[in-house]
Amino acid sequence: MKNTLTDLTRRPLMGVLAAAIAVSLSAGCSSAPKTVDEAPVEVPEKTEQEKISEATGISLEALAAFEEGKAAIEAGATERESAIAALERAVELEPTFAEAHYNLGLLYGEIDRSDDAVKHIQTARELDPDVFEYTVALAKAYAENEEYDAAQELFSEVVARDPNNLVAKNNMAVIALRRGEEDLALRYVEEILREDTANVGALNTLGLVYMERENLSLAKYSLRKALKEDESNVDVLNNLGLVYIQEDNVPLAVDSFSKAIEADEDYLESRLNLAAILLEYLDYERANAHFTHAVRIAPHHCVANLGKGASAFAVGEHEEANERYKYYLKECDSDHLSSLERLAQLNETYLQRPEEAIAYYERLVELEDDVNKVANYEASISFMRSQLEQSQQAQPEEAPAPEEGAE
Repeated sequence: MKNTLTDLTRRPLMGVLAAAIAVSLSAGCSSAPKTVDEAPVEVPEKTEQEKISEATGISLEALAAFEEGKAAIEAGATERESAIAALERAVELEPTFAEAHYNLGLLYGEIDRSDDAVKHIQTARELDPDVFEYTVALAKAYAENEEYDAAQELFSEVVARDPNNLVAKNNMAVIALRRGEEDLALRYVEEILREDTANVGALNTLGLVYMERENLSLAKYSLRKALKEDESNVDVLNNLGLVYIQEDNVPLAVDSFSKAIEADEDYLESRLNLAAILLEYLDYERANAHFTHAVRIAPHHCVANLGKGASAFAVGEHEEANERYKYYLKECDSDHLSSLERLAQLNETYLQRPEEAIAYYERLVELEDDVNKVANYEASISFMRSQLEQSQQAQPEEAPAPEEGAE
């Protein structure tokens, strides 16, 4: 289930820097009057980045990297990796560049790298604690990283500073729900809905509360009411699709996930949910297309890589499947049995790499509890080792090179 934290509106990338410029330019200027004989001296107009650099002390190189990151973000999710690389360069050049850290943290949050998201947004807040958006974003990052106590504390601070912040209250409800505190989540939601009966975020969370309580009728009612207020809300559409899945109503689930993708082609959760359904119902080509898009917009996402491995295998992209399963083992779960088994099969049968297949089967023998499976793995190992020995024996020995000067 996706207990979605309410998305926060991102401030303009150059917001803080632009404010600094405005202050610097508002100061008055004075100069001594020119004499009649003085020739006017033309001073070249400074570029916008030069003005910002003077006002903030941030180097031109770091500002250029920041602008590059901004352009990549505006280009869309497919350029997210380029944006991350540019912003990483900006903070490397200027470790105290708060806004670069902030935007970098937001990007890492979008690709499921929660630890990195927390680190950079936390740095931004430490560098500039008076920027309210940094506190709100850090609370959300803590929650996504399952650091619920820290998230709750910061959201409480947000509400204390802004008692009418219904977004923060709704996020507190989501955190309570994630911690299994359904009654507390419900109290937060009811408080919001007393102030705003049409609050989409609160109605979405209310639907999730009812889903947890397995009251699917009320869950659908709440989510459909939210869609009446915002028919293209991707979080609501995705969660409604999950309700339909629980009801075994696959056609309506597919329809709901598809509408979310139509509203936002880079909305990862619905792409993954739809791709998983298509894979289960053997529609391999379409599943593979969705997983391919998912990996393109979130290259480090574990579920996206695992799904792409499965769909690539199904459509015969064996080398691609091999790489995705290897990534999943390295970055996500080194003991994942089905990935190890698929890698062993790929290397034994399709890629003809018996040494690698043996290594995967040996790992499976260590981890698997099923004695019958272990026996099959050991049999495969024995067979491949026998084949390798026969192959080595069949290779003719190289004739020794003739001695120098011999005829």
